[in-house]
Amino acid sequence: MYNQPITLAYPTSTETVREKPLQISRLIRFLFDNWMLIAGCTVFFSLIMLLYVIITPATYVASVQLLFSPQTVQAEGSQRPSLDEALVEGELEIVKSSDVLRGVIREMNLDEDPEFTARRASVSSGLRSLASAISSGGTPEVKVEKTGFNLDDPTENYIISALRGQLWVRQVGQSNVMEITASSIDPKKSAQLANAIAEQYIAHDVLMKSQSAQQASEWLEQRVATLREEVFTADRAVVQFQSSGNPGDQFKLSELKSVADTYRRLYETYLLNWTEAKQKISYPVSDAMFVSRAIVPVSKSQPKRVLLMAFAVVLGLSTGLIVAIIRHFASRVVTSMDRITVETAVPCIGAVALAGGKPNQNGPILSLPRVQGLGQENAAWNRGFNRDLRNLKATVTGMRRSRKANLIGVVGVDSKAGATTIAYNLAILASSSGSKTLLIDASAANPTLSRTFTAEQSIGLMEMLDDRQAYIDFMSRVERRLTILPVGAFQDVTPGERIGSERIAFSFADLKDRFDLILVDLPSMPGSSDAKAVAPHLDGSIIVVRSGQTPFDALDRAVDALREVNAELLGIVLNATSSRKTGRR
Repeated sequence: MYNQPITLAYPTSTETVREKPLQISRLIRFLFDNWMLIAGCTVFFSLIMLLYVIITPATYVASVQLLFSPQTVQAEGSQRPSLDEALVEGELEIVKSSDVLRGVIREMNLDEDPEFTARRASVSSGLRSLASAISSGGTPEVKVEKTGFNLDDPTENYIISALRGQLWVRQVGQSNVMEITASSIDPKKSAQLANAIAEQYIAHDVLMKSQSAQQASEWLEQRVATLREEVFTADRAVVQFQSSGNPGDQFKLSELKSVADTYRRLYETYLLNWTEAKQKISYPVSDAMFVSRAIVPVSKSQPKRVLLMAFAVVLGLSTGLIVAIIRHFASRVVTSMDRITVETAVPCIGAVALAGGKPNQNGPILSLPRVQGLGQENAAWNRGFNRDLRNLKATVTGMRRSRKANLIGVVGVDSKAGATTIAYNLAILASSSGSKTLLIDASAANPTLSRTFTAEQSIGLMEMLDDRQAYIDFMSRVERRLTILPVGAFQDVTPGERIGSERIAFSFADLKDRFDLILVDLPSMPGSSDAKAVAPHLDGSIIVVRSGQTPFDALDRAVDALREVNAELLGIVLNATSSRKTGRR
């Protein structure tokens, strides 16, 4: 009677993964489950980076190296290394000073260059300026005021800021070598900028030395004139004392000669320094010299397309993975067997793949997915469904033996969980293995089994609850292996309410004596209270949830409701998982 495959098309669900303790396997399945999200984030960031690479003009970088060798002699000692470093740091800031950059602007006519007169600085220039400010520790720039510069000119100040954003100055290792790097959209201009900045720095250093020498010369000139008068005065004092007629006072004479000699030595020393200062004014020498001049770069420096695209891919993968992890732990939808056990403290005894929904051409309009026999051809869309149901049947059989549970109810958390499909196929497999099986339709709200397999006038559960003779007549027509008991006719009172009242014409113990296994298809939890009324009279109950659709909150409420009436819970079945992933569990 029940040899034809029968299917029922339920709504498809989202994909899921049956998790195992093996961490690598779980990670692979998690990535497979979220590959669209991860791939989408990767493509999104890659497209943004590709757009940036396309619209960003190529930038070329040229570098020049200078050796900073101060002419002043420093005292030997432990403080010299730190002093040298401080000197170099100061010179690095002078290279970026406004006076040096103003000279470059005037020399290269950058005030007429569109690259520097644009009203917006590039992102890369801004980042370089920020990094330079951080590395310098906020040290103010060393400036020497020069006449002829309008410090309030906003255009020139903007060009200075833009040029400073395209300038990078650093110390090479711990040496006294400075490297000046300039960038530009024109490779030739980048080399010209680097060389011009170095030349202006050297000219600025020469000017500073010349001004310092000029100030020293003026002061030394005044001091030399003063000392010359002091020498003349001291010499006159010696001559006057000798001609005073008291040459015998040798001590006084020696004192006057000593003072005259001291002033003469000071005068000669200051005169020598003044002469050297005059020479420095006429021919000042810079403390910096070229190590290597900048040459025209042969390849662009920015944007680095390969590096940027690789960064975008890594960023996209990382973002997608983080979002997937957050979504996984924030989601309150049932998708994982392990998480079901953790959330409810009820074991998840199996996961059943989503049946392909291939209908039974010879069956009724409303049909159920049915497991195929081992000798029958299993289509690819149904293999996972068949295998998972057989695994579930083996688990249920083991629990029946260990707990002596032969009267089992199957209840869905909601109407789309597929509890009727699970109950029906467990009954098919049990009867196929030789067990005398009774499948009872107790779902008054949605009697799928009754509408599918029984005639309208057949004896049902309601008739047997009310009339002992109906029970006797039904038992006389019991099938050899599988018998289906429909719900029967009812109006105001449902089967659950009748069984809960315990005023019935037969007991489940009578049925257990006649059948090896009794499966009761109970109505879903939210729509009816019959499951709570019937479950305490059974040996155990199996809760069915639908993967990707049933919320954990609904599952928790169903578990709590059955525990409130002291119903024995055998486990939870995760139904309608992806057949592709179920096949790889």
